[in-house]
Amino acid sequence: MNRRTFLGSSLASAAALSIPNIRTMAAPIAANDRISMAYIGIGGHGYNAVRSNLKEHTCGFCDVDERYAAKAYRKFPEIPRFRDFRKMFDALGSKIDAVSIATPDHSHFPIAMEAMQRGYDVYLEKPMAHTISQIRTLRQAAQKYDVKTQLGIQGRSMEGTRLLREWLDTGVIGKVVDIHFWTDRHKDRDFHTFESDAPAQLEPGTLNWDLFLGPTRERAYNKIYTPLSWRGWWDFGNGGLGDIGTHMWDVAEYTLGIGLPKTITAIHDRDSEVGMPRWMDIDYTFDSKVQSSPIALHWHSGVKDGEQNLPTDLPYWPEGMEKSKVAGMYFVGERGAIYVPFMRVDSSPYVFPKKLWNDFKGNLPEKKLKRIKGGHYAEFFNALRENRQPNACFDKTAELSESVLVGNLAVRTGKTIQWDAENARAIGVPEADQYVQGPTPREGWVYSL
Repeated sequence: MNRRTFLGSSLASAAALSIPNIRTMAAPIAANDRISMAYIGIGGHGYNAVRSNLKEHTCGFCDVDERYAAKAYRKFPEIPRFRDFRKMFDALGSKIDAVSIATPDHSHFPIAMEAMQRGYDVYLEKPMAHTISQIRTLRQAAQKYDVKTQLGIQGRSMEGTRLLREWLDTGVIGKVVDIHFWTDRHKDRDFHTFESDAPAQLEPGTLNWDLFLGPTRERAYNKIYTPLSWRGWWDFGNGGLGDIGTHMWDVAEYTLGIGLPKTITAIHDRDSEVGMPRWMDIDYTFDSKVQSSPIALHWHSGVKDGEQNLPTDLPYWPEGMEKSKVAGMYFVGERGAIYVPFMRVDSSPYVFPKKLWNDFKGNLPEKKLKRIKGGHYAEFFNALRENRQPNACFDKTAELSESVLVGNLAVRTGKTIQWDAENARAIGVPEADQYVQGPTPREGWVYSL
């Protein structure tokens, strides 16, 4: 079933022990081969992935929390179970073709690095990593270890995303001037008012707390950290921006080629080294790769004064029409606007004003962009069989992932960020460097190229 031979690493980094990349020993995947997947993090998105990918072969489950993973364990009792992904890699070795990673942000980097160093292809949920430095290293690692990668931004494979690009390419609303993104995230469950570590509680026997912490500093267990509320802590997540923003930035990058930002400013309700603000407004400026004029992007998230933090006074917005409360994307052009009432373009966009739509709908552009059959995971599997990179590989998604996290630099420093993309630094704001790099990982969790 699997084409590889493997040398175990005894819980140390494969690269550190100079273990050969197993891809160099692998035969190509044949068109009819079932791809052997190991899933890391199976209590949420990971469980949905397993259920959706039953045409492929599942060879292993890994989760630090047996209670959170219990649904998958009951549904698939025959699949080998592990708590430590490194032990799973050692035990299963050549039985693994690719791994799916659906863990909290802070553990994306070490798991993906270990997997790529061993030669496994990687499907990684967004955001790509916890810090900008990690994002850049993952991109380089995918190239160095010659593996296929896919970032879990499902909208990249949707029909609506292609429709939006084809419509914008016609110039129906003229050159895009402003983009507004909004979301109700992070959720109430993720918000907390702690200004230091949460009080110590008894660790449940179903959770390996040390493995959950992974590369982060040691602290006592509290149920507020996991499994659901880690996004509200800077040490574990990137808030609503890293969560939903990554989906939205992908749309802007795919349709308008926004690339990396030039300047970023932020206002919010909380300065904290521990917890996220309850709401944020962040303004970015970009030089588009597909139009001659710059684009301003405005991010609105969370709850402000008891109400969702939504954009106001949107040009061309229909009188009396309510905005989507979950999430929305609004592209403002010189003579009209296009509205998407969600975090992904999973339906046909709206064109405003109504007269512009009436003129446009009778002459819709030809569907010239390649459509993806079967969804985002299917694209990953097809790419492996066709020996090509998937449509959202790290090389194509690293910039948009970095662009998202630059916004958090403005939030955490409280200063305007002029982003020096060449050197990955905020010009004149040296205190941002610590957030670009992130804290030094705990012993045993250091990974490098």
